[in-house]
Amino acid sequence: MARRQRGGRCRGGGPPTGRALALMVPLWLCAACGGTAPVYNLSLTVDEGLPAETLVGDIRAGLPPGAGPPGGFLLSEGSGESAVLADFHVQPETGVIRTARRLDRERRARYSFAAATLRGEVVQVEIAVTDVNDHPPRFPRDYLQLNISELSPPGTAFRLPAARDPDAGRFGTQGYALLEEGSAAGEPPLFQLRYGRPEPLELVLLQRLDRERADAHRLVVEAWDGGSPRRRGRLRVSVRVLDENDNAPAFSRSEYWARLREDAPPGTSVCRLRATDPDLGPNGEVRYSINRRQSDPDGYFAVEERSGVLRLRRPLDREARALHRLVLEARDGGAQPEVSSALVSVSVLDVNDNRPAIRLLYLTESGGPWVSEGARPGDYVARVSVSDADEEGAEEGGGGGGIALALLGGDGAFALRPSGVGIFFLCVAGPLDRETRDLYDLRLVATDGGAPPLSAEEPLLLRIADLNDETPAFPQPHYRAAVSEAASPGTAVLRLSASDADEPGSPNAEVRYALEGDPAALALLRIDARSGAVSTRARLDRERQAALELRVVARDGGHPQRAAACRLSVRVEDANDNEPRFERQVYRGRLPEHAEPGRCLLQVSSAPGPAG
Repeated sequence: MARRQRGGRCRGGGPPTGRALALMVPLWLCAACGGTAPVYNLSLTVDEGLPAETLVGDIRAGLPPGAGPPGGFLLSEGSGESAVLADFHVQPETGVIRTARRLDRERRARYSFAAATLRGEVVQVEIAVTDVNDHPPRFPRDYLQLNISELSPPGTAFRLPAARDPDAGRFGTQGYALLEEGSAAGEPPLFQLRYGRPEPLELVLLQRLDRERADAHRLVVEAWDGGSPRRRGRLRVSVRVLDENDNAPAFSRSEYWARLREDAPPGTSVCRLRATDPDLGPNGEVRYSINRRQSDPDGYFAVEERSGVLRLRRPLDREARALHRLVLEARDGGAQPEVSSALVSVSVLDVNDNRPAIRLLYLTESGGPWVSEGARPGDYVARVSVSDADEEGAEEGGGGGGIALALLGGDGAFALRPSGVGIFFLCVAGPLDRETRDLYDLRLVATDGGAPPLSAEEPLLLRIADLNDETPAFPQPHYRAAVSEAASPGTAVLRLSASDADEPGSPNAEVRYALEGDPAALALLRIDARSGAVSTRARLDRERQAALELRVVARDGGHPQRAAACRLSVRVEDANDNEPRFERQVYRGRLPEHAEPGRCLLQVSSAPGPAG
C-alpha cells in the first residue's frame, strides 16, 4: 500500500528542497516546470521473496487528490540507479509499479526514483523492501572444540562465537539453547549459556568436571530467531576435559594383613601392595614408600618403590614384638604430588627359640628366702610362675604351653603344688629344725614342650629362720664359791655361763643373767647381766653372815622369753679383822695377904676372835 507525502518545490531551476531525493531530476525536467515544480513524496513497501510481477503500488497515489489524469510519467533513475528498473517494472502510462523478480532485502533494502508528470508535478518514490524470515541464524563455523581443565571452578565462562542472521528485527537471532548429548535423565547439567545484548555468548561451567568420569562432553548450541515457525542454526561443541592431578593414588584395600615367621631371613617378601591413580601421565605414576615418622623407625621392612613389594630388612624377634604395623604411602608424580596411605599389619609367627622363664615371689614374712623353723607342712614358701616367650602352639612344637616344673633337693622338706596354668606354690612338706639343718639347697627346673625341648634352671637357697624354741642351759645346777670377808667391793667371785642352742647372734640366743633370792645376800653380791660374772657389791662380814645362798637366772631375748636357773652358794672365809675384847673394862678381885703362891686371884675372859 502506497503512502503519499507532500514535499517542497523547485524554484528558479535551483536544487529541490525538503526531503533529499535519491534520484536527481534532469535539468530539462526542471525547466519543464516553468521555473516552479511541486514535489510530492510517495513511500511504498513490498515484502521480499515475492514472485515477479507482484504489485507494489501506483505512482498516481503520490499526486494530490483531484489533480486529474497525469497523462503519463517521465522516470529519472539517476546515476548508478539501474537496479530500480532491473528489479521493478514501472509502466510510464499508468504509473503502476510491479516487481521484476524476487527481491532480497539482505541484498538491497531500499529503492528510490523520481517520476514527473507532463504537467510538471514530481513524485519522489521510496520503496522499502520488508524483511521476511527467510534466513536461519548461522554460526561462523559448524564445529568448535574447547579444552577445559577439570580444576576449572564453577562459574568459569568460555566465549563462543555468536550466530548471525541476515534477517532484521524479530526475524534476527533472538536466543540460544544448549543441548548436552549423552547426558542421563535427572542428572544436573554441567553447563549453561549466558548471552544478552550487548554481552557476548558464553558457555558457563556449572559444576566441576571430572576427567576420570568423562573425558569429553558433546554439546549442541542452538540459535533461534523470532519467526513463525522459527528458524534455527546449530553449533556443535566438543569439550575435551584436560587432566589435572586431582586424584590421589587409591590402594586396593585400606589395610593389609600378612604373617611372617620370626626366623625368616632378610629379603623375604611379605606382601605386595597395589595402588592405582586414574590421572594421566606422570600424574598417574605411583611410587611407594614407608612413612618412617609414623611406623617402623627401626627399619625392619623396606618397600620397592615401583612394584610395591614389601620385604624384610632385619631379623625379627616375636618375643620383642609380635605385631608390626606399618604406614605405607603411595605418591603420584604430579608437580604437587597427591599422597594416600594404607596400613600393613605383619604378625610374627613364633618358633621355639626361647627357654622357659622362672619367676619367684616369696610369701614368707620377711619377703625373702627365709622359712621359719616353726612352719607347718602345707605352709606357702613362694609362688613360682613359669612362662615361655614362645607362644603356645608355635611351629616346631610350640614353646609356650605344657611347661613342666620339677623341684630338686630338699630331702622331702619341701614340695611343689600346681595351681593353674604356669603357676606353682612351693610349700613346706615336713618338719623343720634350724638347730638340725639351717640351709636347703634347692633347684627348680622348667622344661617346655618344644622339639627339641628347652629348659631353664633356677637355684634356690632357703635358709631356716630361727624360732625361740630353745631354753638357756647351765652346765651344772649348783655352783659353789668362796670369798674372803676381807675382799673389797667389786671382787670377782666366779663367772657363770649358760648356753642357748638358738641361732647364734640372734636375740633368741642372747642370754642375760640375774640374781634372785635373799635380799641380804643380794645386797652383798651382784652379777653382770651380759657376762655372768659374779662379784661383791659391798664388804662382807663373816661374823655376821658366813654363807650366801642365791639363785642365778639366765633369760634369752626371744619372744616369748625363755629362762633357766641354777643354785649359787658362796662361803665367806674368815680374816683376822677383829682384836680380842675383854668382857669388862675393869675387873676387881680380893686376895688374902697370906695367900699361897699359885692361888687363883681373878679370872678374866675375852670375846672369842675370828679364829675362835
